[in-house]
Amino acid sequence: MAERFKICYLGAGSHRFSMGLFRNIVAAAKTGLKGKPIHAALVDVDERVLGYTANILDHMGKNAKVDLKVTKHTNQREAIDSADFLYKSISVGGQAAEWFDIYIPQKFGIPQNTGDTVGPGGFFRGMRCGPPVTAIARDMVETCPRAVLLNYTNPQATIVKAARRVNKDLQYLGLCHELFGGMHSLQVYNNIAGLTPPINNWDKDLDLKYVGVNHFAWMLEAKHKAGGEDVIAGLRKNWREAYDEGVEGRKFSWYLTDKYGAYPYPGNRHVAEFMPAYFNYFNHDPNVWGVTTLRDVKGLGLSHRYAIQRFSVLSRGFSMAKLPVPTAEGEHALQMTADFINNEASHHHVVNLPNYGQSLCPSLPDGAILEVPGHFEGGKMHGTRIGPIDEAIAELIRPHCVVQDLTVDAWQKGDTDLLLKGLLKDPMCAFIEDEEKVRAMMELMLYYEAEWLPTFKESIPSKADLEKGKYWVGKKDLATHEEAIKVKFAPDPALKKKCLP
Repeated sequence: MAERFKICYLGAGSHRFSMGLFRNIVAAAKTGLKGKPIHAALVDVDERVLGYTANILDHMGKNAKVDLKVTKHTNQREAIDSADFLYKSISVGGQAAEWFDIYIPQKFGIPQNTGDTVGPGGFFRGMRCGPPVTAIARDMVETCPRAVLLNYTNPQATIVKAARRVNKDLQYLGLCHELFGGMHSLQVYNNIAGLTPPINNWDKDLDLKYVGVNHFAWMLEAKHKAGGEDVIAGLRKNWREAYDEGVEGRKFSWYLTDKYGAYPYPGNRHVAEFMPAYFNYFNHDPNVWGVTTLRDVKGLGLSHRYAIQRFSVLSRGFSMAKLPVPTAEGEHALQMTADFINNEASHHHVVNLPNYGQSLCPSLPDGAILEVPGHFEGGKMHGTRIGPIDEAIAELIRPHCVVQDLTVDAWQKGDTDLLLKGLLKDPMCAFIEDEEKVRAMMELMLYYEAEWLPTFKESIPSKADLEKGKYWVGKKDLATHEEAIKVKFAPDPALKKKCLP
């Protein structure tokens, strides 16, 4: 039997990521990886859904007539053993946990339109992911220490930090799509405005310089490789045109480019959560920046259920014509895998890496997980040294670097004091200027999410104690979307003076 290049996909039941990755895997299987046929080991805790997705990938391989071995595993260590490359898109608690992430903070007047990276929702999501992320990292160190893992799970920063604490040099990399959409919008604006030279393919035409934390990163330069002209410098002069036209629905990004001199490329919904002076209880009208008010947890749950039903049908293989079509486009995971194999240093990838010794950016804290351009060389991902950045932008990013450490510290130790300290440093929580309410919110989230937070087992408050407090939120308050979105303990109206237009 031919030796195979083993890839491992953790969270293979993902309804958002799996089919895109499968299309790329089958396309790659036509030529193989490193001259070898592929073995795809799929892992998920849900054995039923895992069976569906494993069958789909197997059918796709047979339909394309490629040499692809597919195995399914609920035993993570078994799947990881001897893997060459890994991909991860797990969710701990799913929409059941997200319901509490979004709607308990909403009761206190802390709106989260996404809640997966920053704010109380991002904090608790990171803590829920801590135990499995650490287990994966330990298994990698023991069974495939030279492998690379690409993480698609949010929050990127705390997850990569938790994994790197197991082994600081582990090639556990954070990956995100937001750069692609942001640069497409910049390209559209550049070409609509008739600026020269035109951008035909931003990835090939421009040299990029950017830095920040995931979902809050800033494009500092985007120079044309041919002429050296900086598109960002042009945008600083012409931002108003993009703003007035509402190009690509990114009015907030164009506005901030004028204010800070750099372009925040993640989508507006992400950027808004990092800047509560603009997006808060008093000032989150979706008509202003085009940012939705709250994450639609109910809608996401319905979307997930529909996807699983579709997986069930596709897994039976009745109609090969309805299977996802193999393609090398879309996800960049397999392109990164090929670059790793080929030691390709000329291709740049958007990655989340540690700022060890402040080597990536001296303006930001040592060890913080930063989003920067990176490339493979010598079997490792190397981040681009960005150098010092404008102090106004650094001040916006630093609090989130501090919260990264506090998130990991809190779940590792099961320490509610550290948890509260981290929440109080989070700008969304800090906006309401009320430690008593933040503590009450924290205790309610611990109570409702207890099953997913094993390290806090001894610190979970009782229902009886919570009911005695001033800020009880009962099941009736959370039972339906209509009830859950109601603010119960509104922030002090005097805080409205902090809102920015």
